[in-house]
Amino acid sequence: MQTLHAIEAPKAKAPPPLDDDILLTSAQVRARVGGVSNMCIWRWMRDERVQFPHPVKMNQRNYWRLGDLRRWQAQRMTKAAA
Repeated sequence: MQTLHAIEAPKAKAPPPLDDDILLTSAQVRARVGGVSNMCIWRWMRDERVQFPHPVKMNQRNYWRLGDLRRWQAQRMTKAAA
């Protein structure tokens, strides 16, 4: 007679956690987009042509979602290739 454990289907591995919601500091963002200055990021956020993602405010500090930055960079790459 088989035990209950022998009859159960093997458990599927959980998918890896999405890291799109990881929050990056301004220093991490500046390094990710090429070592630009805080002023450059500020200007990009206000320029409609650049469409740089806006930060999330927490405790009067700016944080950017990694997923937003990835999508922005992907869009820039497709525009550059066109």
